[in-house]
Amino acid sequence: MLSALLICCFNQELMSISKDILWKGIIENLVDDFIWYFFPNYVEKIDFERGFEFLDTELQKLIPDNPGQNRHADKLIRVWLKDGLEAWFLIHVEVQGYQDIQFAARMFEYMYRIRDKYQQPVTGLAIYTDWNRRYHYTQFTETFLGTEVIYRFNTYVLRDHTPEILAQDANPFAAVMEAAWQQLGKKKTDDQLYSTKLDLIKRLLKRKVSRKKIVSIINFIKYFVPFTNSENLLKFEQDLNQLIKADQPMGIEEAILEEIKQQGIELGETKFKEELLKHAVPELAQLGLEAEKIAAILDLDLDAVRKVMEEGMQE
Repeated sequence: MLSALLICCFNQELMSISKDILWKGIIENLVDDFIWYFFPNYVEKIDFERGFEFLDTELQKLIPDNPGQNRHADKLIRVWLKDGLEAWFLIHVEVQGYQDIQFAARMFEYMYRIRDKYQQPVTGLAIYTDWNRRYHYTQFTETFLGTEVIYRFNTYVLRDHTPEILAQDANPFAAVMEAAWQQLGKKKTDDQLYSTKLDLIKRLLKRKVSRKKIVSIINFIKYFVPFTNSENLLKFEQDLNQLIKADQPMGIEEAILEEIKQQGIELGETKFKEELLKHAVPELAQLGLEAEKIAAILDLDLDAVRKVMEEGMQE
């Protein structure tokens, strides 16, 4: 419940966690399932036991003037093959459909800058989560005075994988892609979103997936398309806790917490902490948490938290 609580402390705009943050977070949390889902023909070559390295910071240094910042999510992942060689995965997720005639050229630019910097082969993947096929590019081609460059990259078009098909896929990342269908087609009402989200989560809980992954996917489902009314989010959170029979609040992913903190910074640190003291502290106190625990969770002054709790007891 803490995730909804922090968001609902402020105005309606804070109900929306940016989609690029959600995509980046879920790819990191389910990276092994991600690779199995999108690169099934190559998984036998990958040394999963050696783990993965996320190089987003390096990617930002290479492409500092990235246009359309909030329209897509980019991930650069380094993996190792069983023969000891490295493989670099450049992942691009289109957050919303828009006309960008330079998209294929940017995919090519990303690839050659990475290859030039690290001298390693790169495989690219573009994931299109919108409805308009007009902007679903598959390659970059340039011909000039007898010289031709053709760069083809992997693509995944969400609309080609219906929810019915995704629901039958045992890979946990299929549940993520099914959740992404919430934004396709006609805009849904809060009641429709409620039913869709809860149905997704009910079926997710039947999968043989670790608790950690389930929490990550549930958070993606909750925030990918937000409710219009904050009260509906709180009601959904309560029903969700009953559904999973959680003893304690589920908590939220680091990426979502970081996003909320950033929005708090934009609101103003003083105002942000005032709102936490006013709304979040009393709610957490009602859950039975001690002042020390609340202060640590919300990064607030312990004396200020105690004062709010004492005033609440007096009332």
